[in-house]
Amino acid sequence: MTITGFIGVYSDGTEAKIDAQGNNVAFSCNKCGHPVLAIAREHQRGYSSNNPAICQGCNEQYFIEVREKTEKIIINNVEEL
Repeated sequence: MTITGFIGVYSDGTEAKIDAQGNNVAFSCNKCGHPVLAIAREHQRGYSSNNPAICQGCNEQYFIEVREKTEKIIINNVEEL
């Protein structure tokens, strides 16, 4: 799935500054600001809550939700489920 140019939003509705290229998205951890990388492919890190992308700064866990129609990436915190 190609997500280049999509916009990012954290699950609480605040804007997320992201860099989406191909099927990869980089974003800042909303707790410590460390960069996090997630991959929009099944069974890859950050694609689901079962295989989250983990912040290397504070160990916060994230997964992304891709909305192709609106070209948005929702960044969800696993702990908020």
